[in-house]
Amino acid sequence: METLKKLFSNIVFTSVLLLVLGGLLVFAPAETLQTYVRVIGVVLLVGAALGLLLEFVIKNGTRSVWAVVGCCVAAVCGLVFLLAPAFVTGILPFLFGVVLIVLSAFDLLSALQLPFGRLLSILLSAVGLVLGILIVSNPNALSTFITRLIGIALLYEAVVGFITAAFVKSAEKR
Repeated sequence: METLKKLFSNIVFTSVLLLVLGGLLVFAPAETLQTYVRVIGVVLLVGAALGLLLEFVIKNGTRSVWAVVGCCVAAVCGLVFLLAPAFVTGILPFLFGVVLIVLSAFDLLSALQLPFGRLLSILLSAVGLVLGILIVSNPNALSTFITRLIGIALLYEAVVGFITAAFVKSAEKR
């Protein structure tokens, strides 16, 4: 009986958390994503500071140039993540779009040399090119769309959790 009570509490807690996170991702995707990026920026800055502290204050003897360079790169990335989160959330889909365009162009060139299956390969490559161009032309829309999809999935999981909690509660009463 005690196990069912703990299970019920855990399911309800998790479902409420998923409901809140999913709601944030659905109704404020850009702001939520930028908040996550800022948190990652703070973590990068703290990690860089701890790494430099370890390298220069605590460590005796030879210092690793690569560790110092890595800490400096982490600090710069942390500052960019913290100060320009919209840039970070926009640049990643843009880069993926560019990669998709390049790969689709190579696929298209390869498809033109095929002895069979040429039409299907050309069509699939053309679709990849169009998708890449759409992504590059509006990368923030893609990140917002994907973020909303993740939010919808979390909301779905929250509803499933509440339904499961109801079944656990009814099993507990028996």
